[in-house]
Amino acid sequence: MRRFLARAALAVTALIASAAGAAPAAISQDPPIDRANPASGGGVQFVSHGERVNAQLYLPAGQGLHPTVILLHGLPGNEQNLDLARAIQRAGWGVITFHYRGSWGSGGKFTLEGGCDDVDSLLAEIRGPQGADKWRADPKRIVVIGHSYGGYVAACASQRHPELIASGLIAPWDISYDARSFAKLTAAEAREKAPSAFNDVEGRLSGADAQSLMSSIRENGVRFELAATASSLARRPVLLATATRDDPGDQAIDFRAAIDRAQSASLTYQMFETDHGFNDQRIALETFVLDWLAALPGTPGGQP
Repeated sequence: MRRFLARAALAVTALIASAAGAAPAAISQDPPIDRANPASGGGVQFVSHGERVNAQLYLPAGQGLHPTVILLHGLPGNEQNLDLARAIQRAGWGVITFHYRGSWGSGGKFTLEGGCDDVDSLLAEIRGPQGADKWRADPKRIVVIGHSYGGYVAACASQRHPELIASGLIAPWDISYDARSFAKLTAAEAREKAPSAFNDVEGRLSGADAQSLMSSIRENGVRFELAATASSLARRPVLLATATRDDPGDQAIDFRAAIDRAQSASLTYQMFETDHGFNDQRIALETFVLDWLAALPGTPGGQP
């Protein structure tokens, strides 16, 4: 394991100390029932580039607009982190999670570029004339958090939208890292490797499969460089969680270095003793995220 950057290491130390105390109440306790304005949730849709996108909205109790997290899943999205969504909802946030175009029944064809474009469309609808009634999201208090491919999408969306107040990256996929690795393969080797590299996309994506994803990353993947977003993200709070049993060669190292070069204290970083799905560190991950959200200004638990 490579050495942590100095600033990131300080953040790790602080958060390990925090995690040693009581977990946030939202992890283990239901909030008080508000009979006038109860918590709610349900399936919704929005349109992105002419296609219907399937989404799920979780709302906390209370009137009016809510601070909101857009929670982005990976590729293809078998792990949706809905335990995290529910914990965030119990902490007083709205949560929107959706399936990218071409995944899990959403219309259109899946592309690596499409996820960030879908966030653009969602944000435009939230801020549109019917957005307040439909989404109940405060447009001035939106945070984007993504896991794996969703981590890249979160970073891309934050780069495009400086109005987003903070960004969370959970085991983010630096697609450019794989692009450099796949480029070393011959065409025959790439075809042979594709089914194992993308072994869970069959039947879950429309317009893309293991072979087309391999080709796309080999040809264009260097454009999806996580570190290229760092200078934009460094102007706001950034959460980064990585895992020791994830790909040992790619722990968002280039992104962390770029944040450090920006001379920003915005990064809150922790490496967890777990795998890519945080399978034995779910409560620890929830605690890490909720503590970070609670410290954001103007949000539940944060300063005015």
